[in-house]
Amino acid sequence: MAVLECIAYLFYPTLLGILFNLSAEHLPSAFGLVYYLSPILLFAGWFWAGSRYARHVKNPVLAILAGNSVGILSLGVYLWLEYLSPERINWLQQLAQAFTAPLTLLTVGIVAQFSPEVDGVVQVSNTALQCAGLALAVLAFSGGYFYCRNQDKLVKEQPRRP
Repeated sequence: MAVLECIAYLFYPTLLGILFNLSAEHLPSAFGLVYYLSPILLFAGWFWAGSRYARHVKNPVLAILAGNSVGILSLGVYLWLEYLSPERINWLQQLAQAFTAPLTLLTVGIVAQFSPEVDGVVQVSNTALQCAGLALAVLAFSGGYFYCRNQDKLVKEQPRRP
């Protein structure tokens, strides 16, 4: 049962990203709210998923890699389609970008600081957005994982009062 629980959490950021993209396309009046709430939902949910992985997977490297495997795979597919594939498969590229789409508000702010300005317009690389989004997701997941592990250690180390 623990394995199925961990597998179910893998798709949370991608599903949130798909909802983010669908709201941008079909609900433009509500997209402003979605745009600002999605990073909070992703960080809160991914922090929680990391804490759940801490209960089932004791090796931190394995837990972080397994928990973010869909994000790592998405980045790999995105890079393959962007730089190595002779043709673009639009639906697959959109799906590969869905993992980090909810973090667009934050990643644009981070990447824009290091991006060149051409004719007064900042040229932000989509590849850099994907990498920054994955890094932020890994940080949120790792934070939840190590927070839960430290809480478990504190509970075990506290002496019981009579």
